[in-house]
Amino acid sequence: MIVFDELRHAEDIINNGYRNKKYVNYDNIILVKYWKYKGIDENKIKKLLKNIMAEYQDLFNRNILDYKVKRAIRIGMMYDLLTGVTVDITDEEIELINSLDKIELRKMMFIFLVVWKFKGMPKRFKISNVDLMKLSEVHVHNNTFWDYIYQLTQSKMLSMVEYNNKSYYRVHIDCGGNSLIQIGNFDNLIYNYLNLFESDKFIRCEECDILIKATSNRRKYCDRCSKEKELEKYSKYNIKRVK
Repeated sequence: MIVFDELRHAEDIINNGYRNKKYVNYDNIILVKYWKYKGIDENKIKKLLKNIMAEYQDLFNRNILDYKVKRAIRIGMMYDLLTGVTVDITDEEIELINSLDKIELRKMMFIFLVVWKFKGMPKRFKISNVDLMKLSEVHVHNNTFWDYIYQLTQSKMLSMVEYNNKSYYRVHIDCGGNSLIQIGNFDNLIYNYLNLFESDKFIRCEECDILIKATSNRRKYCDRCSKEKELEKYSKYNIKRVK
């Protein structure tokens, strides 16, 4: 799972609960980093994490709850909260990606490039097949997926490397050029690429400015902002009723 804005992710967990049992340990580490970011001391963080986990007891084996809390605190206190990161993609990088002969390859390579830059352009990095397909909106069977990865490695823009008996990706794009796309909000990430040649299919959310699909009903807001607008409307309505 890739979390591009840990501050927003932590606040979502606090307000709406855990989304996926599979990622609870990862979520707990982000919560610890979030509370540390807010200036809360370690003892208070321990209590806060125990409280939020207690609200979702069906997700946990009570016998290992203390262990999970200690582990999350140990790891979370070591790192800063990841928020406010921006990624610049240049015109020459896009030109190179556009040289690939399939749209699926171009979309996947764009995601590889963004994630690599988001992670600080490391020598090697991981991204799950699920995340890559979700972010690129390339949904294919396993054999086709790996055939696409092979084609990308043949292009020399991407390679796979082994480190400590684990497989990682390495991006080989260092073109320079002028900034063409600046990404600060990573929702609908692939639209940043598609909008370059299908601009009539996308509009900007009037609230947060991210790209969304243009629709016949003149949609104005992204899903997140639309939900917040609805909650704001109901809140105002309830206040009027009380008065």
